[in-house]
Amino acid sequence: MAGKYSDIFPEWVQPHSQFPVNTSGIEDENEVGQLLLQHRYLSECMGGVLPAALDLSHVKRTLDAPCGASGWAYELAWNHPSMHVTGIDERPAYVEKARELVNLLGNATVTQQDIRQLSDEMIPPASFDLVHARFLVSMLSPREYPAVLAALVRRCRAGGLFAWDELEYPITNSPACQAFHALIQDGLKATGRAFSPGNPLGITAMMSRFIQEAGCKVTLDVASAIEISSGTRGRDAFAWQMWQLSKQLRSFLLDARVTTEAFFDELCAQAQQEISHDNFFGLIYMRTLVGMRIG
Repeated sequence: MAGKYSDIFPEWVQPHSQFPVNTSGIEDENEVGQLLLQHRYLSECMGGVLPAALDLSHVKRTLDAPCGASGWAYELAWNHPSMHVTGIDERPAYVEKARELVNLLGNATVTQQDIRQLSDEMIPPASFDLVHARFLVSMLSPREYPAVLAALVRRCRAGGLFAWDELEYPITNSPACQAFHALIQDGLKATGRAFSPGNPLGITAMMSRFIQEAGCKVTLDVASAIEISSGTRGRDAFAWQMWQLSKQLRSFLLDARVTTEAFFDELCAQAQQEISHDNFFGLIYMRTLVGMRIG
C-alpha cells in the first residue's frame, strides 16, 4: 500500500512551499535533493513508480539502472518491504547520496556501476524479477541503446519484467522554451545523436522496437501527461530542470556550432522569464513500456 510522501521520504526531501530554483550554483548535494523532489512530483503525476496495472506479486528482486538520486528505488522499497531493490549508477556523487537515503531502509542497496559495462559478477544475469530503466536518452546515443538494453534485459530472469520510461520534449506556449529544445535537437542532428530527423526528440516512437529486439514481449504500454503549467509544482521543477540543462548542454551546443555564447545565454534567460509568467502553460509526455523477457 503506497503511503503519503510525508511518511515515505525523510524531512530533507520534503518541499516546504515549492521546488526551489537556485540559479546561484548548485553543488552535488543540493542537486540530488532537487532530483528527489522532481521524482516526487513525477511519481504523484503517474500515481506511483510503476503502472497500477502491473502485477508485482511475484517480484522479489528488482534492479533500478541507472538509479540517479535513488528516489525511484527508495519509494519502491518503502512501499514493498518484502522486496529487495538494488540501484546502480556510475556517478560517485549520486551513489554516495543515494546510499545515504536507502540506508534508512533495510531492503535496498546502491552500488557504483556503469550501465554500458555491467559486471556479471556484481550484477549477475537472470537474477532479477524486475529491471527498471528511466530516461536513458540523457546518457545514451541511438547506437548505444541496443547493446545497453540487451544487457539490462539479460539481468531479468526468464519471464521477468523490464520496465522502461522515456520523455519527449515539452510542449509549451513559451517561444524561448521551444527554441531552446529546438537547439538541442539541432545539436543532436549535427553530432549524429538524433533519434528523429525532425523537431520531436523521437525516442518514444522507437521504444517498442528497441525493447523487442532486446528480447522482450511488450505486455503494457502507458502514456502519461505531466503538467508543468503556472500554478503547479511541475512548473517549478521544470524551471530548475531548464536551468540544469542550460549548464549541462552549453559546451555541447557550442562545440556543435548550432549557437553562439551570447545567443544561448540570452535564450536561457528569456526562457526562465517566460516560465515564471502566470500565463505559462506546458505539458511533457512520458511513455512507459513493460516487457516480459522471452526465454
